[in-house]
Amino acid sequence: FAGPMTGPVSAFGNEIKRGIDMAIAAVNAKGGVKGRMFEVVVRDDEFDPVKTVSAYRDLIERQDVIAMVGTANSAAMLAVTPLLNDQFMIPTICVHTDATAIINNAAQAEGRDNYLFRLGMFGNGQADFLVDSMVKKFGLTKVGLLTWTAGYGQIGRKELTRRLTELGMKPVADETFETSDTDMTAQLLKLKAAGAEVILHYGTIKEAVAIFQTRKKLGEPMIPFVSSWGIAVPALWKAAGDLAEGTINSNVVTVDGPQGPERAAVIAEYHKRYNQDFDDPASFFDAYDAVILFSIAMDKAGFKPSAIRSALEQIPSYKGVGLSVDHPVFTKERHEGHSLDDMMLGRWTSGKFLNVSYDAGGPYITPTEGEKKYIDPKSFALR
Repeated sequence: FAGPMTGPVSAFGNEIKRGIDMAIAAVNAKGGVKGRMFEVVVRDDEFDPVKTVSAYRDLIERQDVIAMVGTANSAAMLAVTPLLNDQFMIPTICVHTDATAIINNAAQAEGRDNYLFRLGMFGNGQADFLVDSMVKKFGLTKVGLLTWTAGYGQIGRKELTRRLTELGMKPVADETFETSDTDMTAQLLKLKAAGAEVILHYGTIKEAVAIFQTRKKLGEPMIPFVSSWGIAVPALWKAAGDLAEGTINSNVVTVDGPQGPERAAVIAEYHKRYNQDFDDPASFFDAYDAVILFSIAMDKAGFKPSAIRSALEQIPSYKGVGLSVDHPVFTKERHEGHSLDDMMLGRWTSGKFLNVSYDAGGPYITPTEGEKKYIDPKSFALR
């Protein structure tokens, strides 16, 4: 693994590393694979694509690694994708980067062996999920966009607009913000004037907090706010507090609310081992599942990288701590482990990121086992 172990986003790199470490411990406790123990070799890329390329070369050419867990930066992952497919040919499961082109790369388009796989959100799928959830399940048709002008926000804006167009819709307002923006009054007033029933957001925690603070300052009834998984982490609540109450994010996993026994056991072991709350549950669980999937592939096909790559495409089903599917995890044509059916919405409720489910009564959350609290789809308030 090469990822940001130091620097401003080191929480993501270290969370991925924790997922790898705990999965390796689980594999090795059962005797490893074919009598061989797993070991992780780590390099710090400092969230710098140039250093990611250098780290990948070191890990593969000098350390002889046979499989990789992807880094935490889409630009960095895009930089090493052609190297992995055309030169190194090392199977890599990405767990934090969501750029569509990482997986839908030249090798995939040309029908060649694609060594890149992913667990977690992916760009076009996440946009489809967000739009479809709001339009088809919440019944909100007047959609406003509020997106970051940097790369992640630009990609999100493009994908959200594409999906709305596919549904015969267009945003009632299309507002953006810069990294340096601390007051969103102009954008929020334009969204309100356009009659937006919901705001779809792509950006980082810093700007999301500025949006929440501006909403409070304006004293206006808040337009329901939905964001991509970029801010669906505990750091959002730490930064925004009650201002985030009732907002909804997409993700693939949460550690809050009732959990199944397997995931609950891993959560308990995490707290015992690291004596802290999760920094980014999705990065941890996707990294954990990536290692387990590698172990399954190696148990079937051995330790040659090309054989591992092929075996990943032939795992018929998987019950993991993050992903659980009763169909092939990957196929030759599909290297995305999660589908829209595996994605989730979570509502921030008293500091907890609680899974949104649906029944005849509408969307609801389950704060405790057996308890249902229904969400008003027009305001996101609890009924």
